[in-house]
Amino acid sequence: MSIWVDGNGWPVPPFILLGCLAVEVLYFRGWCVLVKDVQRKDTTGAIHFAEQSVANADGAEWMRWLWRAIFFSGAILAFLLAASALIDTLSDKSFWVHMVQHLLVIVIMAPLLVVAAPLMPLWLGLPNRVRIWVMVVAQHKVGRIFYRIGHWLRHPVISCFLLVSGIWMWHWPAFYDFALTHETVHDWGEHTTFLIVSLLFWTQVIPSFPLSPRLGYLGRIGCVGIAMLQNVILAVLIGFAQVPLYAPYAHQVVLAGGFSALQDQQFGAGIMWTFGDVPFGIALSMLVQKWLISQSDEAKIPPPLSRISEVPILEQTEHTM
Repeated sequence: MSIWVDGNGWPVPPFILLGCLAVEVLYFRGWCVLVKDVQRKDTTGAIHFAEQSVANADGAEWMRWLWRAIFFSGAILAFLLAASALIDTLSDKSFWVHMVQHLLVIVIMAPLLVVAAPLMPLWLGLPNRVRIWVMVVAQHKVGRIFYRIGHWLRHPVISCFLLVSGIWMWHWPAFYDFALTHETVHDWGEHTTFLIVSLLFWTQVIPSFPLSPRLGYLGRIGCVGIAMLQNVILAVLIGFAQVPLYAPYAHQVVLAGGFSALQDQQFGAGIMWTFGDVPFGIALSMLVQKWLISQSDEAKIPPPLSRISEVPILEQTEHTM
């Protein structure tokens, strides 16, 4: 059987293709509504010269939504690649390919989805009847409970803890072996966990309209630093292990690419250590840059008038005395 297609002859399982297509349709249906609204404001603002600044702002908003659509498509492509028959087949035979599959979900797909700000387009893309039904449910006690759970999960400490615990749990040999030998657990347990905890984490780092990070720049820098540190520690523990940690790979004499089980494990740990930290490093550098800019902007703000007027008042008091 070819590694390019699964047992049914599909490069990607049909239900995944249909699901991605449905999500794309919903997103771009709502995206068109948002873009038309922005363009309408742009046209209205350009009529009057006094409102030219409003038109320019709307033009920038249109460009932001254009880039968000590109990022959303990139996230879907990353997911399709991770779910493809090529990656899925080789991940059963090689640890380093499995690490690539994990990284596609955790540090590629998740941050791209957050940058794409999909909540509003997906909501506007739903049929009116569905939106009405969701709003009715949201007003009931069940809807309020789900809202409180989501609000609690997006607490910065909880989000960082879930990311670290989710990644470490599924890389623990017992859980890893169980997921690798049970396809349902692997696809719907392990990968779903990675996606959820990654989305929760990246929403603490990247603004995703209408969600926004709850921490300032220093707090977000700390979150990214924790994510990088745990990734390095896990990679070191796996890479410097003296024996193969995962039974499904250890039982194979020669793995895909001609590696031994231990070499394959070391190579996968190296990929986790290097390429896995690249998105975190990019986010960290951008946050540091924005923090420095915010500090310089605060330094340029003139002191309040009350402080400026203190000197003349004191001088006048001295003269009168």
